[in-house]
Amino acid sequence: MPSNHTRYVSAGKEVTYNSPVSATAVGEVESESFQQSYDVMKRNDMNYYGAAKAIVSKKTAEGSISMALQPDKFTLMMLHGIMGIDTPSGGATASRDFTEIALSSASTLPSYTFRIGRDEHEHIFAGQVIESISISSSIGEYSMLTVNTTGAKQNSSTGSLGNTLPTYTKDAAHFSKVFVDFEGTATNSNHSLLVQSVDFEIKTNRDIDNSYSLGDETCVRAPPVTLREISGSLTFHKSVLSADTGTNAEPHFDELMGANSTNAQGIFNPAGSTPALSLLFEVDSSNFIRFDFFKIHFEMPETSVSGRDSQTMTVNFHGLYDLGGAESMVKIACQSEDGIADYDV
Repeated sequence: MPSNHTRYVSAGKEVTYNSPVSATAVGEVESESFQQSYDVMKRNDMNYYGAAKAIVSKKTAEGSISMALQPDKFTLMMLHGIMGIDTPSGGATASRDFTEIALSSASTLPSYTFRIGRDEHEHIFAGQVIESISISSSIGEYSMLTVNTTGAKQNSSTGSLGNTLPTYTKDAAHFSKVFVDFEGTATNSNHSLLVQSVDFEIKTNRDIDNSYSLGDETCVRAPPVTLREISGSLTFHKSVLSADTGTNAEPHFDELMGANSTNAQGIFNPAGSTPALSLLFEVDSSNFIRFDFFKIHFEMPETSVSGRDSQTMTVNFHGLYDLGGAESMVKIACQSEDGIADYDV
């Protein structure tokens, strides 16, 4: 057992895919799981009653990070990795927007080198791209972020440990600092009072098989993005009726059931670039992350009663591409005192 435990997850954005770079951000990570895997090909022939020969085939690595959702440099780097475009309003600590790469753009999402401190050695995983992010928040809990990566094989398991510590000094977003608004932008002064919990996932569905070439055992190009998917669920503390929606336009039971013509088929798509669903995770006015979804399809609500337990209502939803308005699926507005000048660099 080592006498000195050094554990960390750090990351740096690559200039060239799968060319290791130094770390530029360290996360306050709760747990990590990065692992190389490979296919084993066995060859059978009629001479023996069992396979006599085998080779190692395609090598890949995958990773998963779980941490509290906080607007630090590391978290924003991960969020930029699933969006692609950074538009800062000023210097390193000013507000900024992360937006999706336009359909007509030749740009690609970034790749990263992850350096994992595991007690005695640093494990290096270069050529990693963000496969998905998922966020969950419930009453009485910290908001949590999970990041999943995929890409090229592991580079090293015997690297020298770095003297690596996070630089963010604030806390993470928690239940009293999460605000939800429907058909408007969430703020801490105008938000739904009916939502108990929310969770959602943004997936890129990377095509790992299309990242190889003949003569190479691992990825030689970043696994391309296929269908972007956004899905999630909201739980309300009661079965929401039309009289409950107030000024925050919460989807109510009859509306989602199709009993009226408003938002037919459960699709919410306000005019212009107004979000259909806005989620604000705030530490303070200078440290926050806000997700704006512009076109939402809600499923049929789920609600029931048992004994004298409180009735709740859960609604699953899917994010759609907003044609003719925001021309995107989601935008992330954020600000951090732990920022950098430009995540596109």
